[in-house]
Amino acid sequence: MTRLRTPLPRQAPTYVGHVVGASLGLVFLVVNSSPLGPVLRGVACALAGAAFAVVLAGFARTVAAERRSQRRGDPVGFDLRYRLIVAVEVVALFGGVAVLTRIEPAAALGWVALVVGVHLISLSRLRSEGRQILSIGVAMTALGVIGLVLAFATRDQSLVAVVCGVGSGAVLLGTTLVSASRTWGILGPP
Repeated sequence: MTRLRTPLPRQAPTYVGHVVGASLGLVFLVVNSSPLGPVLRGVACALAGAAFAVVLAGFARTVAAERRSQRRGDPVGFDLRYRLIVAVEVVALFGGVAVLTRIEPAAALGWVALVVGVHLISLSRLRSEGRQILSIGVAMTALGVIGLVLAFATRDQSLVAVVCGVGSGAVLLGTTLVSASRTWGILGPP
């Protein structure tokens, strides 16, 4: 008896970029959720972990389907433009954090979200799923700006952590979870 295999729809893969986004989202959320209190933080972290697991499983399913079909999936695309964008991001990220932590420590997280958002906006032109990346980049950029404003207006690291850190984590995990749900056929194609 042969095993029936359900082919993976071409329009619904979960790629390595989704795993990277989900990983960053998990880190943003777990690291910055302590101001939520122990119960709410536990729930948020459990949900984040479950979302991350679904994304990983979607990626594993995509890899298996592409191996079976012997077609090459999503080219990684680490070309010169990609490397230049990442290099600028790294310099801006670490340079900005070094300066901002001396001026207003609460602003560092807002800066990180802002730089990651601008990085994603720049990358959106290089990737086939550019519209999704652009929307994530715009949301993260907005959260970064809000985080910076809150940091300088209130100097409240906890408030910035929840709005900017947990918010960024939710954006990253939520969008990658939607993509992985399409891989599993839970949601229709984009």
